Amino acid sequence: MVPIRLTDFTSQLRVRLVSLRAPVEVFFGRVAGTLWALPVAVAAALAALWIADTGFEALERSFADVSRAGAVVRATRDLRLALVDAETGRFGYTLTGDVRYLEPFTVATTRLPEIRRRLGQLATGDRDERLLFREIEANLERMLTHWQITIDWVRKDDALRAQAVIQGGQGKAIVDQLREDIAKLERMHEARATRFNEIWGQSLAAVRVVLIVLLVLIVGMFLLLTRYAQGAVENERRQRTLVKRERDRLEQAVRERTLELSELAGHLQQVQERERFNLSRELHDEMGSLLTASKMAVAWVLRQGKELPAPVHEKLQKLDRLLEQGVQLGRRVIEGLAPSALSNLGLKAALEGLAEQLATAGGPRVSVIASGVPQEPAPETAIALYRVVQEALTNAQKHARATGAWVELDCGADWIELRVRDNGTGFDAVAGGGAKAHGLRGMRQRADSLGGTFAVTSVPGQGTTVRFRVPATPAIPA
Repeated sequence: MVPIRLTDFTSQLRVRLVSLRAPVEVFFGRVAGTLWALPVAVAAALAALWIADTGFEALERSFADVSRAGAVVRATRDLRLALVDAETGRFGYTLTGDVRYLEPFTVATTRLPEIRRRLGQLATGDRDERLLFREIEANLERMLTHWQITIDWVRKDDALRAQAVIQGGQGKAIVDQLREDIAKLERMHEARATRFNEIWGQSLAAVRVVLIVLLVLIVGMFLLLTRYAQGAVENERRQRTLVKRERDRLEQAVRERTLELSELAGHLQQVQERERFNLSRELHDEMGSLLTASKMAVAWVLRQGKELPAPVHEKLQKLDRLLEQGVQLGRRVIEGLAPSALSNLGLKAALEGLAEQLATAGGPRVSVIASGVPQEPAPETAIALYRVVQEALTNAQKHARATGAWVELDCGADWIELRVRDNGTGFDAVAGGGAKAHGLRGMRQRADSLGGTFAVTSVPGQGTTVRFRVPATPAIPA
């Protein structure tokens, strides 16, 4: 039954504390919101500390008074005992004349100087206490003198005169006065003890008040700190949520903008390839026709003009050679803009022609290997594969100073994978840099625009490998 009662009490106490928490927080929250809250709190704390310190100082002084009062009471008790022992011994010796009764008297009178010295050290309080101690000292001297007179008469075998001295009443008057003075001294110090108890009670009450005030302040500050900490945590959580939401929004915007830029770059590449194709066709149709017609006209003149002067004949032959060079230049320009072998003979033949052209120009020897299911990719995919090989071989020749390169074309049912390797100097694939980095970005952009992947592996001194993988039938945005 006891644990159940304790549990019920604890539950009720918790419920009451929870019910009080809200109004206390509201009160302290309103108080904390004012301008004078902090100065008042500091002043209250300082006042509480001053009250506590003052109370402790008063307690220290009162405790010293009580300690001295206790010492005085003990000294007066010893004085009473010594007086009783001495008086008893004197009476016994006076009545019997037996020296054995003088032993208690001698011991008591021997202890009296030490007791008087202790009282003299303790009786250093106010003026009344000092006067009272002087009166006790004087009565002690008179008492000792009276006792000594009685003992001297007994030693002279004059017991009657000794009894007459005792019966004279002077000794009793001195003893009564001495007892009254001792009692007065004890009452004086008992009053100090009573005053100490009063001060002790007042100090305890003040300490309780101070503790209650400090407890209220501490509880209030704790509630405020808890409230503000919860608010700070809530604000931080809300701020993190807002930051995360904003970051997600920015990341989404960046992804959308990146996708737009990628689509735009892919579209620009397609437009560029179409413009190249159109330009190559116009050059082939227009300029090719003009150059061919001009060359045929010059050839006719050379055949018909056998009687022409030698200088004119030489000029016509030179013109024929220049026209032939123009025709070859036009073919190279047209092939560079839109390789005719790609549309006429297919991707593999176009790559082999590119390799042969590069070797003829003094570049590295290139081997073209095609594997997998033989199929001709879409025109957009074919031109992208061709441009990637062209850019990779150009980098191998200009930057890597390669002497050999290998082009591997793997055609699958859904994917076409291209690998271009060289034995050049290689580079740091992470750092990249320069024109080579721009070329790699262009390859990556072509892969992204076709929905494929691009990767480059290179180690300084160990060559470079480019991997380009795209769908066989990519969905290209318009």
